[in-house]
Amino acid sequence: MIGAVAAERGSLLCSDIRVAFGGLIALAGVSLEIAPRKITGLIGPNGSGKTTLLNVISGVVRSDSGRIVLDGERIDHLPLEARAQRGVARTFQTLRLFDTLSVLDNVQLGSYRMFRYSLLESTLQTKRARSELSKRRSTAMELLAMFGDRLVPKCNDQVATLSYANRRRVEIARAIFSNPSVLLLDEPSAGMNPAETEELAAQLAELAGGMDCSVLLVEHKMDFITALCSTAYVLDYGSCLARGTPEEVQKNPAVMEAFLGVE
Repeated sequence: MIGAVAAERGSLLCSDIRVAFGGLIALAGVSLEIAPRKITGLIGPNGSGKTTLLNVISGVVRSDSGRIVLDGERIDHLPLEARAQRGVARTFQTLRLFDTLSVLDNVQLGSYRMFRYSLLESTLQTKRARSELSKRRSTAMELLAMFGDRLVPKCNDQVATLSYANRRRVEIARAIFSNPSVLLLDEPSAGMNPAETEELAAQLAELAGGMDCSVLLVEHKMDFITALCSTAYVLDYGSCLARGTPEEVQKNPAVMEAFLGVE
C-alpha cells in the first residue's frame, strides 16, 4: 500500500495505475513511490510495461484509472504540456532529438518553459532577451561539461554527426536543463559499451547528489541499477512483482522465475 502523499519537491506517487490497449492489459494496477532526491530503479522483461508507465507519468498515454501525485498535487488529469510545466522531464527509449540542430541548441531547448521574454522581444533582440539567452547558453555549456570532454568540443556540431552514445548524453542534458522535479530516464545507457556505461553511472550519481529532483530509471543492466538505485521495482506482465533494494529483488524467487524461467 502506498503511503501518504508528500509535498516535498521530487516526491512522486503512483497508485493503482491501469492501462489497457484493447484487450491487452499493459498495466494492471501498478503502484510505486519515489522519494525526493533519490534514484529509483524500474526493471522487468521486455513488454512488462516499463515504458508504458513512463508514458503514463509524463502524459504521453492517459491511464484508464489510478492516481499520480507529484509534489503533493494530482497530475493524472493534466495534459502532457502541463505536466512538463510542473516538472516532469524524460528521455526516450528511441531518441527524440533535432538532428539538424547543434548539440548546444538541442540542450537549450530544454529550458523553453522557463523563458521570461516574449516572441517580440526575441525577434527585436532586446536587452532582456539577450541577457537571458546568454545565461541559458552558459548553463547549457555547464551541463555539457558534466560529461567531461564527450560533448563540449562538439557543442556546435549537428547532433546527427554524433555517436549514438553521445546523442544519449545530449538527450539527458536537455531533460536536466528543464530543472525537473522528477526525471524519467528510459534506458539511458542503451548503445553504450561497459566502459561508457560505468562512466555514465558515475556521472548520474554525481548529478543526483547535486540536483533537487528525483529520478525514475528504467534499465536492463542490473549493474547499472545496483550502482545507482536505493530502491528498485520489478514489473512483469503489467504488475508489480517485487520491490526492495536491487540486491533484494535479484534474490527474489518470483523475479528469478520471471527473468530466468527457473523456480
